[in-house]
Amino acid sequence: MANQDPKLNYDNEAHVLYVSFGTGEPSYCDPINDFLLLELGMFTNQPTGFRVIQPRKRDIEETVLKIQETIHQRIKEETQQRKEFIRKALTLVQRSKDLVAA
Repeated sequence: MANQDPKLNYDNEAHVLYVSFGTGEPSYCDPINDFLLLELGMFTNQPTGFRVIQPRKRDIEETVLKIQETIHQRIKEETQQRKEFIRKALTLVQRSKDLVAA
């Protein structure tokens, strides 16, 4: 992740709050609910930001908690998937007859 501060941008016409984590990675949106979108990196599938539709009509504390929970869960799931993938890869290496010393 780039070493930058998060950036906030509010679109007054669309009434959308955009928050970017400054990764620079191209992203897509995954809806969390009707007014909250999580931005995920196209390559890493990790959170790169989020959008809040009509934030002035929302309870900011509830919104922040929902974002925290969702991002934490995403990172946890991705970490578990990567651990499993690495475990399988290492098992294949251990079983590979091509790597056994003669």
